[in-house]
Amino acid sequence: MTLNKKEYIRKGKCIWCLKSKPEVEFYTKPHTIPKKLNSHNIGFDICDSCNSFFGSDNKLDKVTYSVDKVLKEFFNVHKFLLNNKKDSNSWKKFKSQFFNYYHTSKTLKLKIDYRRNATYINQLTRKFKRGIYNIFLQEYHRNTENGLDNKFDKIREFVRYDIGELPLYYLKNSNGVKMTEDLDLSHGLPFNGYLIEILDKYGFYHLSMIGLNFYLEATEKAKLNLDYLIKDSNHLIGTGFVFKELIELKKLNEIDFTLRNWD
Repeated sequence: MTLNKKEYIRKGKCIWCLKSKPEVEFYTKPHTIPKKLNSHNIGFDICDSCNSFFGSDNKLDKVTYSVDKVLKEFFNVHKFLLNNKKDSNSWKKFKSQFFNYYHTSKTLKLKIDYRRNATYINQLTRKFKRGIYNIFLQEYHRNTENGLDNKFDKIREFVRYDIGELPLYYLKNSNGVKMTEDLDLSHGLPFNGYLIEILDKYGFYHLSMIGLNFYLEATEKAKLNLDYLIKDSNHLIGTGFVFKELIELKKLNEIDFTLRNWD
């Protein structure tokens, strides 16, 4: 019986499928960012069916792993590389579905030869992008309760139904991976007044997590404001000491997984 179970619901409609009770239920605790990425944020208005979808593998896909699993795998191996508590034996315990770790060079490299497996790499990258947009909308709704706005319909189609395409822009580091935050801190996305103003005015959201920086085209306005994207990213690039360029991410191997000395 579900009579006394807690429901994770505020607006009464799922932000992904737009269905309401009693057609769908809201009893499963929705982590807006995967718990294994050290996040404790709990959202709402994400129905049990959609919550299950993001965490369930699909054997019919070229990349069978779920959207959540691809995202977790990617960031977990990234955290491993950044972890200063590694000892000389840590690399021997390293396991990953998608990456090999080369201890001498402290580098992660995709196991798949993207030149011979272009379709697989493209779908893997697409699932990663869907995962990024997934945590954006869930965190946005957790902070603002406005995730049902129809300006996010493109995100719903892309993330939940794998329809259409949304670009993901990656701010490349100048000297490999740099740790900019405490790995032990709980992760969440900020949505203060300034960031919401930028989102509403220009359509972009700058997502920074575990040393990686991305720009999302959160609304249709973004396509009309590419000059803002260039200006803002150029401001961050500055002299080129930390960041060197902004690219539209086409393949995951375009992200630099080399850890270098920043002292």
